[in-house]
Amino acid sequence: MRIHPLVAGAAASVIVACGVGVAAMTGVLPRTLAEKAEVPPPAAKKECAECGVVLNVRLVEQKGDGTGLGAVVGGVAGAVVGHEISHGRDVGTVVGAAGGAFAGHQIERQARTTQHYEVRVKMADGQLRIVKFVSQPGLEIRRQGETPGREARVGIARRRVMCYS
Repeated sequence: MRIHPLVAGAAASVIVACGVGVAAMTGVLPRTLAEKAEVPPPAAKKECAECGVVLNVRLVEQKGDGTGLGAVVGGVAGAVVGHEISHGRDVGTVVGAAGGAFAGHQIERQARTTQHYEVRVKMADGQLRIVKFVSQPGLEIRRQGETPGREARVGIARRRVMCYS
């Protein structure tokens, strides 16, 4: 089956016309009057001095300080137990008191352990801030339109973090 010569000529002319049109629009043809569209500069955004990007949020456990009360109570309890186990020998009482004091101090420190959340924020001016929260920070996310791939930005006001993108 052969293509009619008029159809082949029409197809060739359409291909050439499309090639010339693309060359004219992209500025490839010499002495073309086509102008490239100017892209207006983006509008200057107001930068918030208290805004930044949340880098991470992590839970931090801080061991409590011993007041000495745990060591005293543990030492007395350890001395009594050591005295009973060693059947009244002084060495058993001393070892029990030392072990009880150490255990009592560690138990007191564990009982006084506190937890807080640290939010690391890279501010708009480039500095890094760490904001501490006693409870899990509730970040309010305010979106001005879904734009995939944008970072969440935060503003810190009165130790409260507000996000927007």
